Amino acid sequence: MAIAEAPAAPKVDPRVLAAKYGDLASYSQAVHNTEFEPYQSAWAEALETENRLLIVCPPDTYKSTTIRLWAERALGLNPDIRILWLMNSGEQAQKQVMTVGQTIVSNNVYRSAFGIEPDDSAQWTKSVLFLKRKRHGPDPSLMATGFNGPYQGLHFDVIIIDDPTNQEDVRSPTTMEYQQQKLRGVILDRLVEGGRIVSILTRWGENDLVSTFDDLGFAQVQMPVLGDYPWGPTLSNKRFPPERVEQIRRDKLDYLFTLTFMCDVLGASEGEVIKRDHLQYWDEKSIPDNPLQFFCGIDPAASTKTRADHSAIATVGIDTRTRKIYVTDMWAAKVEVQDLKKEILRRCKQVAGLRGVGLETIGFQISILQDLRRHNQLPFKELPYRSRSRVARKVIGLDKDKYGRAMYLESLFSSNRLYLAKNLPLAQGISLESELCSFPLCKMDDRMDALAFACVIAEAACPRNRLVRVLTG
Repeated sequence: MAIAEAPAAPKVDPRVLAAKYGDLASYSQAVHNTEFEPYQSAWAEALETENRLLIVCPPDTYKSTTIRLWAERALGLNPDIRILWLMNSGEQAQKQVMTVGQTIVSNNVYRSAFGIEPDDSAQWTKSVLFLKRKRHGPDPSLMATGFNGPYQGLHFDVIIIDDPTNQEDVRSPTTMEYQQQKLRGVILDRLVEGGRIVSILTRWGENDLVSTFDDLGFAQVQMPVLGDYPWGPTLSNKRFPPERVEQIRRDKLDYLFTLTFMCDVLGASEGEVIKRDHLQYWDEKSIPDNPLQFFCGIDPAASTKTRADHSAIATVGIDTRTRKIYVTDMWAAKVEVQDLKKEILRRCKQVAGLRGVGLETIGFQISILQDLRRHNQLPFKELPYRSRSRVARKVIGLDKDKYGRAMYLESLFSSNRLYLAKNLPLAQGISLESELCSFPLCKMDDRMDALAFACVIAEAACPRNRLVRVLTG
């Protein structure tokens, strides 16, 4: 007697299993054939674990796309869920609803994985969609609208606040006051108890909603374009290779790059001591025809621990006729003392006709000065503090107080006597301009010190004009 063969198990599309049982990266690949970036996976993990979450990130990082994929999958896994999606304008938000609706209706992998269907008894519009579900009530499955949309009186399990503020909004105190009051007085009341509220945005100014979210206890994930990430030095090796980041920096200039791509409002500040409006730059056309006299300023650090200072080397050239100073090079890094000595030698040798190298005469720095002077014949200039009576009135003295150094540089900038080179290298993602303008709030001030040292010895080597009185008979 023949034994009947068992029927073959039905074949299941692995994409369907990945969409339903995998993580958000697997869902993205299976349903939309789109590969997730590592930073998007970091966002996805936070989206799944925090009930009050704020993600701060640069432009052009697929913020809305990532949120949309997360919302699609959440609706598929739980058709009873209700999601409110708020954006700066209703037109922006409507595009997201239409795209989600298209996935639900037309994407075969999505339909096979989740099997959810539109609710034919409720009308879909550009702003709302309803799914067949066990829950009854007027609250849509997904509603996307602007901040001033018709969502009052409805209730949601998830609220998404996607780029609520633009560049013009932050300039208007009235607009920002309205957004803050809307968030506290209306939006939060639309969230059911135990619900989840998330926001993802790019920074456009100090007056944006970040401080409000912080007051409300939102966990914050901040991911600037440059950082010490597990996958590399930029947010995305594919989208933001170092050469593209540098091009963006040139295109945006320091203020916008620091604010939007580095997510750093402090570094983009107008300046408490050194004013951003006073910063000036030189180019080939503005460099004088007569030769410049070159000087270096060095601010060494004794440790390379995470919280230790950077060592910094600034190179400037001074026009002896106009006493204008041009910053030609700036270097900063955390290095051991021996490596710092090598860097000092290398950079000093690159400067033809170097007139002087300025260094504070304090602590271990004296030993660096003595060693390099003895073995390498570098033209070191010791920089004593002005507090000493013998140097109190001399140009070559410098202030021990960093405020004094910052004010000294500000006086040079404001009097049109100090000019920066454009696109000087960053240090830990922070530009020299941001370091200068965020003093004293910024944790870094090493390049500021090195620049002050270089300018002090440059001025000291340039004789001042003297008043000559001619006697007649």
